[in-house]
Amino acid sequence: MKIQEVWKNLEGDLAAVEACIRDHLRCRAPLVSEVGFHLLRGGGKRIRPLLLLLSARACGYSGDRHYLLAGIIEYIHTASLLHDDVVDDAAVRRGRTAANRVWGNQASILVGDYLYSKALFLAVREQNQRIMDVLSEATTVMSEGEVLQLSQIGNLDLSEEEYYEVITYKTAVLISAACHLGAILAGAPAGVCRRMVDYGRKVGIAFQLIDDALDYSAEERKLGKKVGKDLGEGKVTLPLIHAARAATPAERGRLRGILADGGDRAGVEFAFDLVDRHGGVDYTLSRARELIQEAKGELEELRPSPARDALVAVSDFIYQREL
Repeated sequence: MKIQEVWKNLEGDLAAVEACIRDHLRCRAPLVSEVGFHLLRGGGKRIRPLLLLLSARACGYSGDRHYLLAGIIEYIHTASLLHDDVVDDAAVRRGRTAANRVWGNQASILVGDYLYSKALFLAVREQNQRIMDVLSEATTVMSEGEVLQLSQIGNLDLSEEEYYEVITYKTAVLISAACHLGAILAGAPAGVCRRMVDYGRKVGIAFQLIDDALDYSAEERKLGKKVGKDLGEGKVTLPLIHAARAATPAERGRLRGILADGGDRAGVEFAFDLVDRHGGVDYTLSRARELIQEAKGELEELRPSPARDALVAVSDFIYQREL
């Protein structure tokens, strides 16, 4: 199954999710809708809601409560983006001016807080303790991941294992939660739930690794944000970690200076050249490819179905996007 077929087959389901997102975003403060819709309408493939819908169906769910849960997951993701852009002083998000540059940091933070609160409010109304456990743990771990990432800014000694921990907490945990929630809705047995958790975690790590690789290789137009953004913010990602391992002491010394001050054009070009010479992007893509293969292996316990085939197609799409 091709990803285009997945989008086509789920047009109605994704429209139902969008309706949930839109309907629950209305409130007495118009700014909430303005800021929220600015980001929600800014593109994105709705990967997290899509994985929740498909996971539910692949595990045998036949109801319609997965639409609301998919919307809740997207609220949490959007809230994290609003907060991220304030922390990073981002100028662009999904190819559009970042909300913090349009409405300011205060509005972005407060609307992000609202979206987190609204997501958990809607989840409580489901009256399902397992759902609440998954969502509350995911939001807590995501916040922990943000702090972990902040504490590692400019740290060229960050190990590969430590970096996987950061991106698991910051990115993969919500994707894993989306897949887990689909299995919970379907009443899947514990073994299947564990498989879906692991599938989502591996896909989520691979998703972030692809982002890392694209930041050193994609065109800005395709990426929807400034290329080299991570380097400019002092973030040490896997392409740079791999290149730094092979660099000379003098090269590592220069990299530390670039990470400390954001780097001028010559410094950024030096870092990009170092990553290219030592195969940092190729190494990152190879790790992402391995994780995608492992993730697809987690689906083998599921009964064959169009939804399971679609999960495989989404996994492949995550690896292949804009490469």
